[in-house]
Parts: sequence; C-alpha cells; structure tokens
Amino acid sequence: MSEPFEDRSRELFLESVDNVDMRVRSRLTQARHAALEAAAASTGRTWFARLGVWTPAAGVTAAALLGAALWLGLPGAHQGGPGSDGQPSFEDLDIVASSDESSGDALEMLQNDIEFYDYADNVANAGPAA
Repeated sequence: MSEPFEDRSRELFLESVDNVDMRVRSRLTQARHAALEAAAASTGRTWFARLGVWTPAAGVTAAALLGAALWLGLPGAHQGGPGSDGQPSFEDLDIVASSDESSGDALEMLQNDIEFYDYADNVANAGPAA
C-alpha cells in the first residue's frame, strides 16, 4: 500500500515527463544514442566477443570444483559391496557374531579353512591383472 505522498510524487513525475517538449526529447534521445555509441566504441567488441573474457575464469572454477570433488571424494562413491574397500564390513562381523552356540566357536569355524581365507585375501588385494 503506498502513501499519499508517494502517489502524488509519482503523478507529478509522470506529468513532467509527458510535458517535455519535442525539442528537449530529441536532444535527450540524441545524447542517449551518442553515449551508447561511445560505450560500444570504447570496448571495440560486440557483446558475444566480451564473453571470451569470462571463459578462463569459468575454466579455472570448473577445474577447482573437479579437483575438490576428487580430493574429498564424491558423496556416493563408496557404495560398493561388503568389504569393497579391503576392510571387513559390519555385515561380516555380524555373521560371525551371530553363529549358533551349538555349532562351536565362531573363530574355530574361521580357522578350519585358513588356507582358503589366505588365498581369497591374496586374490582380493592383487589388483587387476596386467
């Protein structure tokens, strides 16, 4: 909601603009065109040529964002299967901890096939074949 003072000021301004004679309007239009031409001549380039000024800054910004993402790691990058990072997962520990008492000690179960677990660990940590 506007105040009466603002309304009256707006009315007076619009009235003064409408009452400008044609000679003054012509001079104002010529001055505006001269100022626009002077601004265009001072840069010497069109608007799309000035975009080239921002291209290196955009490239540096994109490289910095990419570097930060690679350095810190992407939020969804570590969602592999259990043990995908080479460390035992909580699921593995839960399986071992939840074994029946009647089937014997959980560590005894793991020690029965120690050669197999050693082989599996070597295969998993060997990396891709050359």
